[in-house]
Amino acid sequence: MAKSKTIRVTPNVQKCLEELKAAVKTLRAGDQKKRAEGAISYLSATFKGKPQPGKGRTCPAGSLIIR
Repeated sequence: MAKSKTIRVTPNVQKCLEELKAAVKTLRAGDQKKRAEGAISYLSATFKGKPQPGKGRTCPAGSLIIR
């Protein structure tokens, strides 16, 4: 693991997020779509510099990306 806790949002990483957003739009309503939207929301907030819950060590309990 890198010593730096900073996440670099390069153009290719940003493009990947945009592709994921487009792909989620094609999913049917349901649990998988909710989890995917939760994951995208989490990544988007992280890319904007919002601190991660628990300093990113674990996924937050009750989040949409946890089953």
